[in-house]
Amino acid sequence: MTDNGNGWVMRDNATHKGAAETRGRRHRRWRVSAALGLTAVLAGGAIAALRTAGSPAPDPSQPAAAIASHSGRLTPDESRAASRIAVDAATRPGTTPARGGQDVKKDAKQDTGSGERNAAGGSGAEPLDTRRPPRAKSVSSAPDGRAEVQLYDYASDTLITRLVDLRAGKVLDSARQRGVQPPPTLAEAREAVKIVLADRRLGPGMRDSYASQTGKRLTSPSQLLLQGMSFLGSRAKGVDGARQVSRCGEHRCVQLFVRIPGGKWIDTSRIVIDLSARHAAVIGL
Repeated sequence: MTDNGNGWVMRDNATHKGAAETRGRRHRRWRVSAALGLTAVLAGGAIAALRTAGSPAPDPSQPAAAIASHSGRLTPDESRAASRIAVDAATRPGTTPARGGQDVKKDAKQDTGSGERNAAGGSGAEPLDTRRPPRAKSVSSAPDGRAEVQLYDYASDTLITRLVDLRAGKVLDSARQRGVQPPPTLAEAREAVKIVLADRRLGPGMRDSYASQTGKRLTSPSQLLLQGMSFLGSRAKGVDGARQVSRCGEHRCVQLFVRIPGGKWIDTSRIVIDLSARHAAVIGL
């Protein structure tokens, strides 16, 4: 996303000018409860777009010649089909060893998708990313119908990587990782906004900010321009409210960059949304 052709730059909106100035600009600012010690201000400017992580780097232990750089991108239809197969997980994972990574474990249960949950609490893990897996150069460069899908299971707080066969419509391999938090998707960012809007402390302020800029009611996250980044509890060490976000990293937590279309930014930099626990916290970053 860009703003008038320029990259988006996040601005620090923290201020020490006093409560009097804050009260004097109520119509431009989102106030959070005084007990929380936070005033979220509307700010102009831009935010650098966050890019979803790309394909993992090749294992350096393998000869460079053995790794193909790419075999073509998945088409939108292939991506949708791969995600559907991975979420449905209609078969058991294959016998191919799990790829390397931190705390990687093969799925122990049948790959039926039973018990897995998405960001909204619905059945099936949350799709995050799809890509073609790297292949050996000795293999034909023509796409072979395989796709690698990353999903997040909110029921177990695990990142799942599933290798699927698009032609056969089945899962070939599946592995889980704990404590790994890729960037959130737009769907997850919108779910985070829903949690903020449902919060009796924070929701009214966001609605007031939107109404003051547009003259309209904020009823859906789709009315906002959103970007998000994963948040780890270690980032809050030593700041006010750190205990409220201490499980972030184990839980799926995000920070949001929120813009009113054609208007200004709503500063949510001190708000951390725990998607796993479905609550928002204000911290003193």
